[in-house]
Amino acid sequence: MTVRAVYVSHNGIRTALVRSQVLPYLDGLHRQGIAFDLVTFEDDRLPTVADGFRWWPVTRHRGSGLIAKALDILQGAVVVARLSRGATLLHARSYVPAVIAAVAGALTRRPYIFDMRGFLPDEYVDAGYWRSTELRYRLLRLAERSLLRRAAHIVVLTEAAARRLRAEPRYARFVGDTPITAIPCAVDLERFRPLAERGAAPTLVYTGSLGSFYELDPMLAVYRAARALVPRLRFLIVNRGEQELVRASIARAGLDGADVELRSADFAEMPGLVGAAHVGIALIRQSPSKVGSSAVKIAEYLACGLPIVVNAGLGDIDVQVREHDAGHVMAAYGPDDIAGAGRAVAALLTDEGARSRARGLAETAYDVRAATARYAEVYSAVAGASTT
Repeated sequence: MTVRAVYVSHNGIRTALVRSQVLPYLDGLHRQGIAFDLVTFEDDRLPTVADGFRWWPVTRHRGSGLIAKALDILQGAVVVARLSRGATLLHARSYVPAVIAAVAGALTRRPYIFDMRGFLPDEYVDAGYWRSTELRYRLLRLAERSLLRRAAHIVVLTEAAARRLRAEPRYARFVGDTPITAIPCAVDLERFRPLAERGAAPTLVYTGSLGSFYELDPMLAVYRAARALVPRLRFLIVNRGEQELVRASIARAGLDGADVELRSADFAEMPGLVGAAHVGIALIRQSPSKVGSSAVKIAEYLACGLPIVVNAGLGDIDVQVREHDAGHVMAAYGPDDIAGAGRAVAALLTDEGARSRARGLAETAYDVRAATARYAEVYSAVAGASTT
């Protein structure tokens, strides 16, 4: 049976997220005979054909409020409903696309995959953007329940998220017996791979945005603790758009004179920058909603053979790091935790076994080819169920 899917993303086609976490999957699925219409939200452009799929850009309304989201949903639903008539299924990446797919799917009787990416209502609360007593939180929770109940298949990023959906009554009664598949943020292991020659200076690296969850101050504290043991240690921070915030944090940490390099980079530069480092770090605010998160930066570190420093409670990675002995897991951010992480960084800098184990973890859990194969299984299941 020929499968044609309409894939809906609320992000633009040129964003690093779509380039790393959408297009490689679509390319792999297309190679398996699945045809796509890709709908993204960005600057107004004419439909075009690229890499085996048809691209339908939709103008995104400015702002992050409910009115802008509602207008995007209405506009997207019209486009997706039209495309759905020639489709087997709809694939919605996160909540706004899922509402679009639910509306369009109801109009055209097409099943949709709810690719959650995380527990968005609770993430807004945990990040401090919303309060759980606000109307907008309650509305999004109501939408979430409906999306879970009506989805043909649910995709999450972590096994921990899948367990939460099945175990917690506030989710389980809406999920029912709907299939759930965990597919983490994966990377191209040919593109991100260990370099034969790394940088001369031992380097700790952090890449990507900081947003409301990534904890720069504890990461700088870990660097300071490790630098006390390895004075030559360099900290490379690759970030766009938040450099003033980063500089203020560096000054606050008393590291103005330290070897901290702050730079931006484009998508093509990332494998070389990460591969030249020695240890990766990614610490987030520890909150219940983050059990559903899978950070692509962590997959990139591991693929390049970097052992990692992470915190407990971030998706599945803490369990995986311990099982594979591929780095260090911080239980909290107290003084003893910081000191222990500093000692771990110092030890990991020259641990070739940890380097090999990190790459092994990437090959086991974060290979984009394996992730694509799991999506193919989901598509096959949804397509098969829709014909019975």
